[in-house]
Amino acid sequence: MNGISSNTALIIIYAGLLVVGLAFVLGAVVSLLRSFTPGRQSRPAGATGPMSARAWGYSLGLGAAVFGAAGLLLLLVFDVEQTTSVLVALGLGLIVGLLALALLAYLPSRGFVEEPLLDFDATGRRADVVIPIPANGLGEVAFHHGPDRINLGARSSNGLPIEKGTIVIIERVTRRVAVVSPLGEGSPLIR
Repeated sequence: MNGISSNTALIIIYAGLLVVGLAFVLGAVVSLLRSFTPGRQSRPAGATGPMSARAWGYSLGLGAAVFGAAGLLLLLVFDVEQTTSVLVALGLGLIVGLLALALLAYLPSRGFVEEPLLDFDATGRRADVVIPIPANGLGEVAFHHGPDRINLGARSSNGLPIEKGTIVIIERVTRRVAVVSPLGEGSPLIR
């Protein structure tokens, strides 16, 4: 019991870093999950990519969580001196955080050349739903551009399901995902 009471401040710091680190990791995961919502607009010009922001947040959080967990483990289970626990936990946190950053940000981008998504504007085109679009989910539409048949992932603009075979209008395209609405009686057909 004496070891715990003499290390109370350090235990609180380690536990705080563990909680903050896990919060950063959770924030990165929530950001990833929110990127799949229907009808998202493209980012403003010059904004950093969401993968980059998530990679930094996840790596920072993972490093802090490992620092806190390792520090708590070393102090409470292995009864290591305070200085040693800080140095070892700091080293482990830095190594894990930097490895996560390398795996999430640097390695996937090596040699990757981003292909143009569409070399024409698909907004306003009529398309057929070839894979049903579930409520707040992803389906697929197809349309013709000259002799080529173009297939795009599709989300409903209002979050409601759209059945296979329905004719829709493409409102906008963001990263090969079309935001569409069913062609109704009063819908203007541009193309």
